[in-house]
Amino acid sequence: MLIHSCLRVAAAAAWLTSAGVTVSASAQEMTPHLAVYEIVTGRASAGASPPEVRGTYAFRLQGECGGGLKFEQRLRFEARSPSGSAEIDQTSTGSESADGKRYRFSHKSSLDGKSEPEVRGEVIPGDEGHGQARFSQPTGRVVPIPAGTLFPISIMRRTVKAARDGETGFEARFFIGDKPEAPQSVSVLLGKPPRRVADLPLPQGDRSLVEGRDRFYFHAAFYDEEATSTGEPRHELSSVTLDNGIEIWGTHEQGELRLEYRLIRIEALPKPEC
Repeated sequence: MLIHSCLRVAAAAAWLTSAGVTVSASAQEMTPHLAVYEIVTGRASAGASPPEVRGTYAFRLQGECGGGLKFEQRLRFEARSPSGSAEIDQTSTGSESADGKRYRFSHKSSLDGKSEPEVRGEVIPGDEGHGQARFSQPTGRVVPIPAGTLFPISIMRRTVKAARDGETGFEARFFIGDKPEAPQSVSVLLGKPPRRVADLPLPQGDRSLVEGRDRFYFHAAFYDEEATSTGEPRHELSSVTLDNGIEIWGTHEQGELRLEYRLIRIEALPKPEC
C-alpha cells in the first residue's frame, strides 16, 4: 500500500539557498507570483522501485497589508505501484506576519476522493519569544512553540541570510501546522545544484520573472521526535530557487515515494491595495 505523503509547503516552495554566490540584501524580497509545476517520478537509489508519479502542483505567493506574506498551494498527483494506486489531493494555506511572530494556517487533503479531517489554527506569541499554536480544528488542541521556532516565510528569510553570509548550512525548529504536533527539527545544507537542472526549459507565461536570475540550491532533512531517536529523517527535500523567491525545480522524498517537479508556467501577481 502506498504511503500518503504530506509535502511541507514552504520547504518545497519558498526557500532560498546558495550555491557559492553572494546574495544581496535586496534579493531577500519575495516576488508575488503564481507558479504551476509538473510532477514526475523522482530519481531513486540503485535497486529501488518507487511508485510511478504524475501530477501538478500550483503555488501562489502574495503580499499582505502590513508587510506580511500569504501563500496557497495545491498538490494533485497519482502514484502507481505493482500493489495498487492512490490519488492524492492536498491544499495548504498560510499567512505570516512581517516580524515572523504570528502565523495562521490551514491544511486539507483527500486520498482516493475521501477527505481527511481539516487542520486549522494560528500561532500566538507569548513571553520571551515562546508561543502557542492554538488549533480550531481539531478543536481545543494547543501545542507549545519554543522560542526561535521558524515558520514558512521566516525560515526562507533565515536561509537567505545563510546564503548571504556564506554559511554552509544551519539547523532550526520548524512549524507548519499540518498536524497538531510539536515543531520538527530541520537540517539545511547549502551546495551546488544538480547538473541536469542547468538545462531546464523556460516556463510559459511571464518569462521576465525567471530570465537572468541567480539560482540557489538547498537540501533539507526533517526530523520529528521519533525520527530523531532513530537518526533517520521523516522526509527530505531539495530545491533550486531564484533570487526573487521563485522555485524552478524541486524534489521530495518520504518513505518509498520520490517526487520531482519543475516549473512550467509563471505569472506575476499584483501587490495588495492597502
